[in-house]
Amino acid sequence: MKTIEELKEKYGLTDEEIDYALDKAKGIILGFAMELRAIKVLEDMSFTNVRYVDLPTHDIEAEKSGNKYYIEVKASKKSPTREYSAYKLAMIAMLEGTHLTLVMKPTPQLFNTEEILSEPKKILLHFFQYAYRGDVEGLKNLMSSEKTKLILSNYNKVIKSYSSKYSIDSLEFIKSFF
Repeated sequence: MKTIEELKEKYGLTDEEIDYALDKAKGIILGFAMELRAIKVLEDMSFTNVRYVDLPTHDIEAEKSGNKYYIEVKASKKSPTREYSAYKLAMIAMLEGTHLTLVMKPTPQLFNTEEILSEPKKILLHFFQYAYRGDVEGLKNLMSSEKTKLILSNYNKVIKSYSSKYSIDSLEFIKSFF
């Protein structure tokens, strides 16, 4: 391994120090390795213009059948959307295209992110999508349920922090709730 030899030569690291560092960084190394593998997996799935971008919302951008896709790569066996915070969902909702989650273990599986979100996260994603697009009817339908209002009230802070991105029509409607 060229990198390990370089670390040993350039910094005088011992095998013990290298082993310690590799053990501590195992998850990070796995994540980056899976991102590289994901590019090949997507190309095998007939995606084109596959490129690594490493953004807060996604790792890879690709195209297929004239559509743009934003792909988050997940290397662990944990719930693939567990770490999708409210802030990340607010950013995902701004993307012009479809957000996908590529789970690499045990075998690669590609999911439409929206379909695998928990109900509260799905509601929040829809809220942001409607608010950015100015879809007041969508917001009215979403907010017609007390359960939805309660769920969204738990995200009050993030909803307010992205308010400058909402359309004017959406903002007027949303102000009556928050």
